[in-house]
Amino acid sequence: MRHLWLDPVGGLAGDMLLGALLDLGAELEAVRAGLEGLPLGGYRLEAEPVMRGPFAATHVRVLPLEGPTGPTSGDAGAAGPGDDHAHSHEHDHAHAHAHAHEHAHKHAHAHDAHPSEPAFPGQPERTWAAIRALLQEARLPERVRERALAVFGALAAAEAHVHGSSVEEVHFHEVGGVDALVDIVGCCLALELLGVERLSCGPLPVASGTIPSAHGPLPLPAPATLRLLEDFRLRPGRPGREQVTPTGAALVAALAEPGEPPAMVLRGSGTGAGTRDPADHPNVLRVLLGEVEEQPDSPVDIEVLTAQMDDLPGEALPPLVEALLAAGALDVTTSSVAMKKGRLGLRVEALSTPEAAPAVIRALLTHGSTFGVRRQAARRTVLQRHHEEVQTPFGPVRIKVGRLEGEVLQAAPEHEDVAARARAAGVPVPRVHSEALAAWMRLNPDR
Repeated sequence: MRHLWLDPVGGLAGDMLLGALLDLGAELEAVRAGLEGLPLGGYRLEAEPVMRGPFAATHVRVLPLEGPTGPTSGDAGAAGPGDDHAHSHEHDHAHAHAHAHEHAHKHAHAHDAHPSEPAFPGQPERTWAAIRALLQEARLPERVRERALAVFGALAAAEAHVHGSSVEEVHFHEVGGVDALVDIVGCCLALELLGVERLSCGPLPVASGTIPSAHGPLPLPAPATLRLLEDFRLRPGRPGREQVTPTGAALVAALAEPGEPPAMVLRGSGTGAGTRDPADHPNVLRVLLGEVEEQPDSPVDIEVLTAQMDDLPGEALPPLVEALLAAGALDVTTSSVAMKKGRLGLRVEALSTPEAAPAVIRALLTHGSTFGVRRQAARRTVLQRHHEEVQTPFGPVRIKVGRLEGEVLQAAPEHEDVAARARAAGVPVPRVHSEALAAWMRLNPDR
């Protein structure tokens, strides 16, 4: 499995991630070709080598085909979508805002002291529904489409929460522009070109304080960014600087999980640059690509512990099962049996590692009504397992995937996630279950 770990040295933004993936080895021309599947035009995608402090890095820009900056010495590309790169930002920045009615106004970018003109003036104010339709109709590989939809969906959900509106009422301003679309879809295309299956992200730098905006002082981190980064590890950033943009936060919220780099064979690394080159820190994002060898996450050598009871009250069974699991049981099953003298009883079976067996036996003797426990050594064959997260109309759901010698044999939505999403949305559990499984199968048509 190819795993990508993000190391946000100076922060995280859409252009920084795309630059890092190109630096890692994703072909710029292949990304440009993939972006031609979007019904957008009038832009050029550029990538050039730069220095950020001591780091050589790749800097990406999305610019109008005709503009005040004119042609540059970097590689030039054709039409596509993304964040505003025409200004001297720390790195790319884009905000979505939720409004119940449509209106247009300028926003100050968090890295600028004053409001700035957009790189692509005259862009339509796109709603979440409009962007979703655009991506669904685009000529994109299916996993690229699903990942891009997940990123924009996460951003829309965060903005709807912040502004107290429904997701469908969210209107994207800068984030709905050409440059934001190019960054996000470009990142998803680059991930596909590199064969990345899973992503994780290290601690992200966030600062306190405020920054100026067209609406007055804006607190840091931005409210939508905070919502998106729930469950991710944070570390102190530079006061008054937005080092993680909403676009960057949406990318990791939808596609990655928090964590340190896994045990893996390193296959390459890349460095993406933010636009500014501050003197006090290197404004870069590093990515590490490796191959993770999946190992069985359950022991092969086990002990089967069984006991039969004909006098255990029904209400005592749930606490018994909980005690066995707390003591280290791998699994617990119960069944009805006919015991001696024709009495109906209960058979309790617990699976355990040899090391945990004494504690499990003690729990069975303590919390059950048996006078003895049978103990048998056994071996079992287990699939290699890992989790993949998919986006559903009801929110993210983890899928447990089982492999044997690299071949996927099983995929099942985690019941806890399914039940939680069903409760929150007020829909039946089977509906969320089927949506999650269908989403995983769309992402993995050949698995």
